[in-house]
Amino acid sequence: MAVALGLLAAPTAHAGGPTSVLIVSPESQQTAARYSSDADYSTLMTLLGQPNQGQKERPPSLDAAMHSRQINVTWMAHDIAPWRLDRVFTSDDTTTVWIHTAADLSRTFNGYWHRSQSPAELRALLKKLGVMGPVTGTGSTGVAPQEWTTPPAEPEPEQVESATITAGKSASTNSTTTGWWWALPGLTIGAALALLIRPWATHLPATVTASWRNRDKGPRQELRDVDDREGGDGRDGGA
Repeated sequence: MAVALGLLAAPTAHAGGPTSVLIVSPESQQTAARYSSDADYSTLMTLLGQPNQGQKERPPSLDAAMHSRQINVTWMAHDIAPWRLDRVFTSDDTTTVWIHTAADLSRTFNGYWHRSQSPAELRALLKKLGVMGPVTGTGSTGVAPQEWTTPPAEPEPEQVESATITAGKSASTNSTTTGWWWALPGLTIGAALALLIRPWATHLPATVTASWRNRDKGPRQELRDVDDREGGDGRDGGA
């Protein structure tokens, strides 16, 4: 009856919601998977119970069950992003199955401990899925749930904006400093060339220097000749 009511309340796949589930038994090295359209998918979710219910700390009565078989049930969104993880401990006591459910995997593996309300039915489904086989010598016991920890707080929008502005200023400062360093080699090379050229320029052949001087005097002499001719014509005209 409980399973039937749970099937009616079980969530259906939708945009951004769960679409598939992976069931793994590390000790027997067996795996199984179901899609959201499969009846076993909805039944398994119902038998594992709702997330965020139970207690944060591991109950003392669970110590014995921690040495029993562990089944990992990972629920996927769009078949690629895990959003919920149920770790099922099937103790030697067939009337008890402990479950640790973490339903915020994008931020933390914190979860809640609770007992299965239908342990016999849950065991039967896991056996049907083929993950309750004999333990192998090369299998592992699985990773036990961690103790409750405080997840890091998400930064406020103002903090994100401030960090972005600071990073931009830092990049601008580094760019300016780098530009000055790149200019120094050019200045050094220019100074070295000036020192090399100066002795050569001061010892130019005298003929070249004289040629430059005569070339400079030539145009000024021609201007004086023109002035003289113009002056002479004026005197003749006055006569």
